[in-house]
Formats: sequence, structure tokens, C-alpha cells
Amino acid sequence: MPQKRRKIHDDRDLDEENINFGSGALDGQINTYTIDNVQKDDKTAALNGNQPLPISIVHDDSDEGVQIISDSEMREVCYGRIEGAEVMAFKVPTPKPGAISISSGFWPQVRIILRRRLGEKGNIIHAVDSTRLIIGTVDVNTAIGLSPLLDSNHGIRTTSRILTRARKDNDPLPGNDFHARYGLDLNLYGPKKHALGIGKHLSQKNLWLRTPLFVEAGVELFNPHVIKPPQPITQRAAVNLQPSYRQQGLVRTTEEIRNDVIGMFDSLHRSENLPEMDPNHRIITKLLKHQRQGLYFMLHKELTSKSDGQINNTSLWKEVHSVNGEKTYVNLITGQEEIEVPKQVFGGILADMMGLGKTLLSLSLIVHTLDDEAEEWAKLTPILSKDGKSTNPSRKGKTALPKLEQTPLVLNAKTTLLVSPLSTIANWEDQIKQHIKKGSLSYYIYHGSNRLRDPRKLAQYDLVITTYGSVASEFNHRSKKKAGSHPLEEINWFRIVLDEAHMIREQSTQQFKAINRLSSSRRWAVTGTPVQNRLDDLGALMSFLRIKPFDEKGGFAQFIMAPFKMCDPEILPKLRLLVDSITLRRLKDRIDLPPRYDRLVKLDFSDEERIIYDIYAKNASDRIKVIVGQRENSLSGKSYVHILQSILRLRLICAHGKDLLSENDLKVMNGLSKDSAIDLDSDGDEDSSCLTQSQAHEMYNLMKETCSDVCLTCVGKIGPSDTSESDGDSKGEIFGYMTSCYHIICPGCFPKYKSDIEEFAKGQKKIDCPICQQNIKISYVPLRQDIYDEERQARQKSKNVPKPVKSAIEYSGPHTKTRALLEDLNISRQKSKSLPPESPIKSVVFSGWTAHLDLIQLALDDDGFKYVRLDGKMSRTTRTLAMDTFRDDPTVLVILVSITAGGLGLNLTMANKVYVMEPQYNPALEAQAVDRVHRLGQKREVETKRYVMNDSFEEKMLILQDKKKKLASLSMDGEKGRIDKAEAARKRLEDLRSLFK
Repeated sequence: MPQKRRKIHDDRDLDEENINFGSGALDGQINTYTIDNVQKDDKTAALNGNQPLPISIVHDDSDEGVQIISDSEMREVCYGRIEGAEVMAFKVPTPKPGAISISSGFWPQVRIILRRRLGEKGNIIHAVDSTRLIIGTVDVNTAIGLSPLLDSNHGIRTTSRILTRARKDNDPLPGNDFHARYGLDLNLYGPKKHALGIGKHLSQKNLWLRTPLFVEAGVELFNPHVIKPPQPITQRAAVNLQPSYRQQGLVRTTEEIRNDVIGMFDSLHRSENLPEMDPNHRIITKLLKHQRQGLYFMLHKELTSKSDGQINNTSLWKEVHSVNGEKTYVNLITGQEEIEVPKQVFGGILADMMGLGKTLLSLSLIVHTLDDEAEEWAKLTPILSKDGKSTNPSRKGKTALPKLEQTPLVLNAKTTLLVSPLSTIANWEDQIKQHIKKGSLSYYIYHGSNRLRDPRKLAQYDLVITTYGSVASEFNHRSKKKAGSHPLEEINWFRIVLDEAHMIREQSTQQFKAINRLSSSRRWAVTGTPVQNRLDDLGALMSFLRIKPFDEKGGFAQFIMAPFKMCDPEILPKLRLLVDSITLRRLKDRIDLPPRYDRLVKLDFSDEERIIYDIYAKNASDRIKVIVGQRENSLSGKSYVHILQSILRLRLICAHGKDLLSENDLKVMNGLSKDSAIDLDSDGDEDSSCLTQSQAHEMYNLMKETCSDVCLTCVGKIGPSDTSESDGDSKGEIFGYMTSCYHIICPGCFPKYKSDIEEFAKGQKKIDCPICQQNIKISYVPLRQDIYDEERQARQKSKNVPKPVKSAIEYSGPHTKTRALLEDLNISRQKSKSLPPESPIKSVVFSGWTAHLDLIQLALDDDGFKYVRLDGKMSRTTRTLAMDTFRDDPTVLVILVSITAGGLGLNLTMANKVYVMEPQYNPALEAQAVDRVHRLGQKREVETKRYVMNDSFEEKMLILQDKKKKLASLSMDGEKGRIDKAEAARKRLEDLRSLFK
């Protein structure tokens, strides 16, 4: 049957501009924020008229107009950010071409120029976007106070922009006619001598100046509405203080917090002006400019303070003197006071976007300190203090370890410990061979059952590479008081580097706890995505880096999270100061990468495929109608699981028809009706209200497939360790608990949750679940690592998925998507024949299901393609062999990659064609996977194609992604109470109704 014509759509690269986690100036205080390279025409954008200023810019306490500022104070200052400014738009604002977005779910920021027409009566201020066209006007309240200033000839000017905002499904494209109100980030600049008069004028118009998100380079912030800074708060007072902003009665939603944080990221300092540093002689690759600047930044962050009186390189503390001359140190964010010089932090966050060469930069740092600093550290003797914290009296700046019982330290080591996902170890080995002079760096892979256990032998290496799973399994082994050594905890490492550091973002996991127990002098978190879903992700990195008082979860919540939720106007610049003091982030615009073209390919089902899909779509619709029709405000956990099953079936059919369905799924085609498909009454049956281990793990697997595997309380991801990483030591580990109504709770939250439920039950054995209102027995099924592995293997065997060893009778042939893939691969194969002596065109095929990759393998075999495969079940040796073969063998044109395994740390620049076989619940997975191809080292244009079936559930996946993010974040702080959870349940019900209308 001929394949139906495909519709190809170019994805718009609507990206946010200037998202820098970077630090241009390595020191600074909260009132000296700068941003470099602001375009020069900003200073002419005020478009002032020639009329005299229609207000008196004079001020004194008696309001009699006596000028108190001399003409000598003509230097320009920033007066602050005008609070509440808005643009009343009649067109959608257009970002600057090439603007970069922090994620596909948000529009880029848009720079706005404010314009007053000469001779225009009234107070109208026009807003002009990057197209130089008027898109709206400033709101009336702001315009009444601002227009006289813009009309003056006193050098008053503005900078303004519409900050990043969330995309919505029905958003019109930039430039289209559309009426909306957009918040305006509006800063006011002018001579310092006019500040007090302008402050008085604005206050009379009920306009207020707040601390701006950014101030231009070299410009002083002089806010006439906040002349006197608040007095520092002592540490004791800070703990009990009730913030004044609570009295406002305002609470930010999680989505607003996320938008604010992203806006803050947009305005962080650029780093073009950082000094450069040449690498050590061991590095044989010439570093690019941004890498030499990065090396300077990282080495600067590891410098020891020269004297006790010098503030350390994090710039979070300010030396102050009391009236009696006593010296103290005040934290610029919390107001806490310390009598002694605060302990120095060595390290930080390397947050360059993927593809900028973070691996080479990290290796350059490691070899740069081998001869001096690392050797000196190894000569010192570690001491365990009385409170169990690792200290070293010879190293005054060393930070304390978490308040956990520590393994006694055997020795200091010159060694850097590098912790990475298993899938990236092969890449680290390749990078060492490629960039470092042979024999000049000794390294050891600490992984596998036969790994070295002697800490003194490990300490002889310059670099030890291990996996997150190995660290967690060693911690798990020790926590169970099993015999044996624990060398990772027994060594006081010179440096710890976390590759893909966002893997520790869930602080309730053993992985996070295990990493935080390790001792070292210096610490680096390397990740292109420091904040993935929640601001709390950053808190985990603060804890690893020992940035006090934010290294404790309570401290981060008190001084960062709570002010955000309670609308403290000062929290954004404070967070920016915190991030800016330890973080370097550069964008891909720093390097010349070949262009990338993203295409969305919409395919039509064949007639047979459409019949199958419609059967299951109707069955799913019937299920939803039965379930949601009998629920007013919430869903029971079991009902929700039934719905997730229906959604998963539709996604599997879109991917490869009925070939991906299990035997139970196929029963739907044998005449099951909506009445027998789900029995709601059985939910309350006494015998069925207690889950078996098998049922619990089956339900967990379904939640994992549909990205619903999050803790009910803290909304953190719940999951078992990767057995290939953990060397089998995690057997029997409990990674979560499931209630009778299918809610899951992580081990960290479980004790409190259980206690709360027992208090709520008051001795009863059955209760109405406070979340979903289902009447259940109080019981919890532990989710265990070993049982999960056994169940997963059993499911794989029972799948009606043809393997190469199985009869082809069960295989219905390649699906529409696979046929489209083969067509594209054959075009590349034919083009490759004309390329010699150039290397052939190679392709990466991503899928979220290994079973789907199995089916694609069959089609590739039939069409004569040579390929390799990479998925999470493969050992390190097998993965390395697959990567080497794909890179070096010119006859191997395709690599099949599980998207969960391919999103972390792989270098796939030998390919330039990318195919994503199905949309994912988490769009970040797709973005990370594609960035493994479009990165530093890529020499060709990159083309990505995403296959989506027309008129199917896949077209609703983006809607579902957005809704699930909002739902998951409703209880991000894990606060107790039924109101938030009940609202989340109601929201879930609304979402499901909308998806199946």
C-alpha cells in the first residue's frame, strides 16, 4: 500500500535571549548588579523632547522646593524599577531574531523601547518592539507619572522589556493582532542630582521604585524610595522574624515563581569580559576563548583567601564595623552576622549550555592543579571533629559536612573524584585520550564488583571516575551495617566533580544523601540544567556545595522559597546574587555551530492502523466518561490508573500499532464493552483494597511510563536505582511506598505521611483517603528494587513484541512511522555514496520504549542497514563498544538510542540526522537528546525530525505536558493540608475531561 503524503512543518525557534547563569564580575554586592553589552541605542531610546521639565525636580523635607543637590552630581544612576508597569498591547510582541529560550514551554523576553511623539498632547507612551513597530501603549497610571520625565531635557531615559512568559496552546504568533496586557520590566535612569525630586514626583503619582532585576554595567543603583538600607538581622533574630511582606496578603503561585526565576536567569551577567587563562601543558587541544575564560573562572573560585580579613570569593558576606569598632561579617542575603570570617567555599556550578565543551573544561581544571595544590592537600592529615564533621586545621577555609554520622577518614588524597551517569563514562575516557597528553594523567574507573577497595591505592590516581549508582550502593551497603570497606567515604578527596549534577536534585533520595556524605576540599556541580522543574532543584546543589545557610533544606526554604511565595520584592536580586557568586553559564551563541533545522513530520495512519486506533480511542473515551461522569471534584487513585492505562495504549498504537500491546491490552479488541472495561464499584471491595506486591509494582511501572511517578508529598521523582550502575548492591532497597488507592510516597516523606494518616484515622482501620476521598484500608506496599527488577523482566518476556528469535508470524510489518523512518534513512544512505572521501551521513533514532527499538531493528535488518544500539540495560563495556563502533565504522549508519539513556552526557556529533519516534511526556528529554548531536565538535548541518500521527492522542501530548507540569507543581513545597491536594485532584479531573472531549 503506498504511503500517504507527509506534512512537514518547520518548528519555530522561539528561544529566550541572554539566559546566562554566568558571572562576569567575580565580586559584587546586591546594589551593584551589572549586565554587559547592553546595546548602545538603549541610551537614546528615551526619545526625550525639547520641552522643559514640567515638574520641579527639587526636594527637601519641608517641600518648599529648595534644591539640595549640586550640579557636580551629574553622573548617571539607575533610580530603580517602576513597580506594576504594563504594556496594553494590540499586537503580539516580537522577540529579536535568534532569541534563545530556556525551554520550549516559554516565550523569549522582548526588549521594548518607550517612545513619546514630539508635540503629542496627553500622557500616551508608545511601546516599540524589535521590529521597530508600535505594538501598544504603557498603562495609564505609569504613563501619567513617566511621560513628563520623558518629555524633559534632563537626561532621563528608560530600559524596558517584557519578561519571559509561559506559552499557551492558543497563543497567536508574534506580530499578529491580539489584545493583551503584558508586565513590563521598566528601569529608570538619569542624573543622580535629580533622584530625590524624581522619587517625590513618582510617589505623588502613586508610583514606586523597586530594586531592579539588572542594572547596566558601571551604573550605580540609587533608589530614592529606598535611601537607607535595612539594618542587618542577627542570626538569632533572623530565625524568628516574621517577614513584613507576609502582611501584604499576596502569595505567588508556583508558575509565577518559575517565571520570575527564569526572568532572573535572563538578566544575569554576561561573561565576555572574563580574563583568559592558558591550560596546563598536559592539555594538547587548543582551548577556545570561552573555555580559557571558563578555566580562569573555575581556578579563581578555588583560590584561598589571602588573609582572615579578606572576604572569600563567593562575595556573599560584607565586612562591617560597629560604633565601638568591632568587626563583624553580614550575609547580604539573610542579614545573619558572624563574628569570625565565614568559611570559604571552594568550587561552584559550571552551567554552560550543552555542547560548549564542559568536559574538556573540567579536565583542564583537574590537570592544572596536579603539581602543586593537589600534592599539598595530600600531605595534610584529615581530622574528624567531635560533631562528626570532617575538618582540617591546616586548611582554615574548609567547609563542614552534613550533620550525618561520618565514616572515619583514612587520608587526604590528591585525587579528583568524578561522579557521572554510567552512560557518560565512555565519553570521559574518549575525552581524556583525545585532549590529554598520553601518560600524563592517571585515572581509574571505580565500577563493578571487582573494583579496588583499598583507599590508599585509589589515592595514588590523579582521577577516579565512578557512577551515581556506585556511590549510592556503597552508602546503602554501609547503612545496612554490612561488612566491608567504604573507600569513597574514607578518602578526603582533593576535589569532587558531579557530571550531570541535576541527578541529585531530589533530596529525599539515597543518591543525594550518598553524594553529600563524601568529603573533599573543592566541589563542582557540572550541569546544563541547574533548575529543571522547581526552584528547589537549586537547593540541592547549594547543599552539595556547602553554601551556608542554604545548604540546609530549611535554610533554603526560609530565605529563598518562602520569600518567593510571599512576594518579597527583594528576593529576585538576592537569588541572583546567590547564583551569580558561584555560577558560570554561557549560551551556544558563544561558539559557531552549524545551523540546526527542526521539523515536525505529521503522518496519516494506514486504513488498518486507523481502525485499530479508533477501537482503542473509543474504549478510552468510554472509560473516561464512565469515570469522570461519576466524580464531581476528584478521582480515586485506582480510577486514575485505569485512565493512564488507556492513555498508554493510545501512545503505543501511535508508535507501532498493535505490535507494542500486551496480551491483556489486546483483549480490548475482543469485544470488551465500556461496562466491563472498568468496574468502579470494585474499588471499594474489601479484598481488593489491599494491594499485592505484584500489583503495586505493575501500577508503579504504569505511572513511570506516563511520567506520573512522583511523590504525593514532595512531588519528587520516585524510582529504583539503575541496576547497571549500582553493581547489584541495591538489592532489596525500598525506593517508595504505595497506598491502597495507588498514591506513592518517597522514603524520605513516608514517616511523616504515615504519622499524619494515623492521626487522621484516630484508630480506625479504614478511612476516606484525604486526597482522593476513596474509602480504603490503611496499608502501604513497599516498592523494592529486587522485586521491581524481577517484575520488569517478567513483563518484557510476556510482551507480545517480536524479537529476532521469534516467529515473524506475530509481526504485522513496519508501522507508518517506521516506513517513514526507512524512507529518510535510505535517502541519507544514497547521499552518502556520493560523499567519499567524506564520512557518511549517520543517524540517531530516539525512542522512549526499548520494545519500539526492537521493532525498528527488524525493519533495519530487512532493509540491509548496519546499526548499533544503546539503552539503559546494557553494561558499561557494551555501551562503550557500541559508541566506538558507531564512531569508527563507516558502514554503521544508524544508532538506536533509548531516550532516557541518550539524554545524559553522550557525544553523538559523528551523526547529523536525528529522528524522535514519539513525543515524550517530558519535553526536556527530547531537547537533551537532540543536543547530544548539535554540540561542540559538530561539523555538519543538523536536521531533526519528530514523527507525530495525525488526528491522534500524540497531537495532545504537548497540552498534556503543560498541564502535568502545572499539576505536579501545585504542592511543590510539600505543605500539609487538604486544600492544596484537593485542588490538585480537581485540576487533574478537569485536565482529563479536556483531553478526551
